[in-house]
Amino acid sequence: MKKIIYITFIALGFISCDNYLDIEPVGQVIPKSVEEYRSFLTSAYDIAKDYKVLTTFRTDELALSTSALGVEQYEDVFIWNDVNPSPLTRVFPYASLYNTIFYTNHVINSESTMEGTPSDIEQLVGEAYALRAMQYFELVNLYGKPYNKATAITDAGVPITTEYDAEKDYPVKTVEEVYTLILDDLDKAESLLNIEKQDLGYNYRFSTVAVKAFKTRVYLYQQEWQNAIDLANEALAINAELQNLNSNVSIMPSEYNAVESILALETIASFDMVNNTTISNSLITAYNQTDDLRFSLYFNKNTDGSFSSKKSAETKLKVSYRTAELYLTIAECLAELNNIDLAKETLIAFTENRYTSSGWDIYKTYVNALSLADLKEEIQEERRREFAIEGQRWNDLRRTTQPELTKEFDGVTYVLEQNDDRYVIPFPNDAIINNPNL
Repeated sequence: MKKIIYITFIALGFISCDNYLDIEPVGQVIPKSVEEYRSFLTSAYDIAKDYKVLTTFRTDELALSTSALGVEQYEDVFIWNDVNPSPLTRVFPYASLYNTIFYTNHVINSESTMEGTPSDIEQLVGEAYALRAMQYFELVNLYGKPYNKATAITDAGVPITTEYDAEKDYPVKTVEEVYTLILDDLDKAESLLNIEKQDLGYNYRFSTVAVKAFKTRVYLYQQEWQNAIDLANEALAINAELQNLNSNVSIMPSEYNAVESILALETIASFDMVNNTTISNSLITAYNQTDDLRFSLYFNKNTDGSFSSKKSAETKLKVSYRTAELYLTIAECLAELNNIDLAKETLIAFTENRYTSSGWDIYKTYVNALSLADLKEEIQEERRREFAIEGQRWNDLRRTTQPELTKEFDGVTYVLEQNDDRYVIPFPNDAIINNPNL
């Protein structure tokens, strides 16, 4: 077999202090065929996508003990100490996200010279556009302010690069500019992709349904309620399956091989999280432990009475988008559009798959009696219960009310105030050093 050496982009190989995003390519043979570029893009997919593990530490989902193994890596993240964290503190990703972007840029910019069938080339380039959009979406939701229609045109976002240029500076673009790029990339992806739904085992790759699910989330964050509903329904037309926990608790809905899986790319748990933290009391009390079938599926009770997560760091637990999110997004958007009856109907229909029969009857009565304001809160609580320890909580807190959070650690109370500036994570120090534009 012909041995091929592919170009590898090294995200930490900086050319100058002014150009943090500059990357030196190393290697001997540039890929030419679509098969070679497929291997190249697979490398981009394979770069660690574990940023949601750290954001979970930042939420109100976990409890952390001073005696936990490796606590020094997570303590400052847990208590929102961004000003003078320990040098041992895990750093939120920046270079790795841009590393993925450089891979995708190379695939996108090589479309015209790639050798292969048009359908294979279009599928590959479509995936590259979607994967690039995903990285910018994660970047802007880590380091930029939550999307606000009134201020997005001036709010600071993140740098944008769509092609390699060693002489170019990379200033911070606005949140609006980043979201515009994300949606433009997703539009291009949707026009190119010809695989509607990836086969099991390949569902870490983007498909038409994955792009529609991604767009649904983008529109939700932008508070484009009707657009989000429309895209969610388009995605559900391809895959509307929900796992009924009354009949099947042999698998979590968030596993890559579950019927709900749409894109199984991101890592949502780590060994440290599973083995060295417990679940916060506020999350535990959010469940009806008797009738909510998710509770025993998601959590283990420890000998000391605390609970730990069953959502482990195993490979099978990879999730980016799944059908449950589409249903809950539709319910949320309907409520925001003041369509209270249909919002209730959507929420009730979804939860039939999550509660015991008797518990669901009680829950239906409860939901039907809610006012519009209380219904909106309940939908957020259902999101909290459904997506516990899946990396959605931090962004849900950011994009909605940015509430006050209180945590206890080592006998000290820490408070994240409502609308606290710390709902935006500072750029890593090495990124600032290498790019003063930040």
